[in-house]
Amino acid sequence: MTEHGAVHHHPTIGDLFEPGVNFLLYGALLVYLLRGPLREYFRDRAARIRESLHAGAKAREEAAALRVTIEKDMVDLPHLRERLRAELVGIAGLQKDRLLEVARQTAARVRSDAEVLAVQEAAAARRALREDLVRRAVDEATRMVERSLGPDDQKRFIRDFVEVARAL
Repeated sequence: MTEHGAVHHHPTIGDLFEPGVNFLLYGALLVYLLRGPLREYFRDRAARIRESLHAGAKAREEAAALRVTIEKDMVDLPHLRERLRAELVGIAGLQKDRLLEVARQTAARVRSDAEVLAVQEAAAARRALREDLVRRAVDEATRMVERSLGPDDQKRFIRDFVEVARAL
């Protein structure tokens, strides 16, 4: 007797036979029932793996082509920079020339407008001066006539005026 009063039993090959047969039957039943879905699953899985491998190869090729392009661009970068700088300098020169021409045209237009305005101002000043001169001459002549005429001259003017008025 062993400890606790239990009899110890050693397994034999016969003890494994019944569970083995059960396992084989269970496995055969699973294969029979799941053969179609498993085949479809593994076929789809293989197709997905092939597509992934194809996409990976294509991406690798694109990356290699992109790497070659980038390396070529990196080599050409100093030339590109110089070409862009030359283009910008050329564009800036053209813009400068265009702006200078616009400035020249604007200056000529301002000069022309100033000349026209100066002529008009000079004519207006001459008119104003002439009018002032005429007004002063009339004022001075009136004062001279008033100073030189006496009461007898005024009576004579009135008499002459009345005679002319009667004759009309």
